[in-house]
Amino acid sequence: MNPENKKNYQTKIQKQLIQMIKEMSFENQLALLDYLQEDKKTDRRKYPRKKCFMEVNYATPQVCDHNFMKDISEGGMFVQTDKALSVGDDMILTFSFPGKSYIIKAIGNIVRIEKDGVGIEFQNEMMKDINKITNFINTL
Repeated sequence: MNPENKKNYQTKIQKQLIQMIKEMSFENQLALLDYLQEDKKTDRRKYPRKKCFMEVNYATPQVCDHNFMKDISEGGMFVQTDKALSVGDDMILTFSFPGKSYIIKAIGNIVRIEKDGVGIEFQNEMMKDINKITNFINTL
């Protein structure tokens, strides 16, 4: 598509989007806004997240438990939990990938707390299994 056609098409799309948003209920407008704001946060990540629902064991100085990871990237993962944890806590995680016989040991710290779990940033320099994580993510 040449630049002039692309600009005309882009303008047409923007007008359509604006009209659709105007016709939405207020609740749907809020939901769309939330979605777009979350999507914008994701775009700023150094490593893209991949959805991944697998069991993970984890331990902090206060808690030792297991639950499920919601997503994973080369930089970290989101672990579902209802335990009282704190930003800055160190966490040791162990998990295995489907079809693999080895156990991954990851070391990270809690960088974000949400109502359904915590965001973990891997401390890559402390991890010997980062290449296995990277290779698995590339298959998702």
